[in-house]
Amino acid sequence: VGAAAGMLTGELPASRTTSDCDVMVLLPGEALGRLAIASEAVAADLGLPPTWLNTDVLLRRDALAEDWATRCHVVGQWGSLRVKAIGRWDLIAMKTLAGRAQDLADLRRLRPTAAEWRAVHAYLDGLPALGTSVEEVAAARELAKRLEALDDG
Repeated sequence: VGAAAGMLTGELPASRTTSDCDVMVLLPGEALGRLAIASEAVAADLGLPPTWLNTDVLLRRDALAEDWATRCHVVGQWGSLRVKAIGRWDLIAMKTLAGRAQDLADLRRLRPTAAEWRAVHAYLDGLPALGTSVEEVAAARELAKRLEALDDG
């Protein structure tokens, strides 16, 4: 998920920079220890910071739309490791929820359609039942409205 997913799928330009690659879903879940060891080895081999593979976002599974997996793109397979990236709509939804400066810039690049914004609002409606705070949803909703207004103007 995140900018790396957008870059790998071509939704965001390859020239965009990011400091990490966010991993939100890991199957099987017990592979986390092996993934940590492998990511440390990759970091050492490539001179990356030890935090280049960010699994902290595993704690935000509530932010994934229920049917996100139907829109994933396989970006590579190496032996039994298959790497997928979220689809465009999920990227738009999650960047709206995150709402950081870099997410705003990405959303401007993505230029969501009116239909995508409607879907984002429906997505936001369901998040409190999944554990996302009402305040976080309200902030994301306000951000979406501001960005929609920019596109309309």
